[in-house]
Amino acid sequence: MLQSDTRNWSDCDFLPGTSTCSTRVLATNKDGIAQDNEIGPSNNLLFGLAPARHADPNIERPYDIEYSLSAVRQVVAGVSVTAAWYRRDTYHLEQQLNTLTTVADYAAFVTASPLNGEPVTIYNLNRAKQGQVDLLDTTATDRSKARVNYNGLELSFVARLPGGGNMFGGWSADKLVTVACASFDPNTFRYCDQSQFGVPFRHDFKFAGSYPIIWGVQVGAMLQSYAGLPLAVNWTPAASVFPGAQRTQSVTINLIPPGSQYLDRWNQLDLSFRKTFKLARYRVDGALDMFNAFNSNVVLSQNQSFGSTLGQPQAVLQGPLLRVSSQIKF
Repeated sequence: MLQSDTRNWSDCDFLPGTSTCSTRVLATNKDGIAQDNEIGPSNNLLFGLAPARHADPNIERPYDIEYSLSAVRQVVAGVSVTAAWYRRDTYHLEQQLNTLTTVADYAAFVTASPLNGEPVTIYNLNRAKQGQVDLLDTTATDRSKARVNYNGLELSFVARLPGGGNMFGGWSADKLVTVACASFDPNTFRYCDQSQFGVPFRHDFKFAGSYPIIWGVQVGAMLQSYAGLPLAVNWTPAASVFPGAQRTQSVTINLIPPGSQYLDRWNQLDLSFRKTFKLARYRVDGALDMFNAFNSNVVLSQNQSFGSTLGQPQAVLQGPLLRVSSQIKF
């Protein structure tokens, strides 16, 4: 099993058994190289040994209960419309506990958010409990602290046009609300209950169609519009933020509530042209496709860690792509 151990390092001489810089002036201070005397205590006393992780003998299998309701109706000849509603509730989510530590083993303090100055509560583990790990995989039975709910709506249509054309498209809206407050680490409690923050429905659209024109050429188009992914601002406070710089272990705090920030909407138009050629007993189907015809450069993912590179794009939609293809049948 993969194991990890996270330790503090401040590029200075630490007092033995702590993450506090001593008053010793050494040549190795601030040299950018981690020395043994500059590395804080372990946060996993069993690192390198058999992992202290075991399953609750009464653990239960997670399961979903799903509901759906849909109706299909032909409105005119060749045109049908579908409306649907979906819901999914997840039960018996898995929960991992450290049986050697509890919420009472953490000391709370309040500091200002580096993003907007609002007060943020952070919890520092008692040094006597540092590195004590005995993980228990069990079932989170309290649904007020652990649950996942999904709701979705969909409206779509299919149409056959005179002359051999066709169209289809639809609109959908959904939201996923997660409650993940069943933890032994109170640093995970901030924004752990997404149901308290009015996470909105996010909307997607899609429209596509094709139609034969002159000389056996068929043209087609597809327009897609997707809601941007949710964003977070993850802050890892430096040791100096903790009272007396006595940080026992690294923590990560989300500085913005869920559902408050999203990436920009992703809009893309694709075009296609197709024609069939007959050569003796051969049939050649030629195609010319253009993807992202409007050259959208929407950001698909960005850095969500607080710092000088916060919001820096990590992936953008690929630029226009032209594809030529053919298929020979004989």
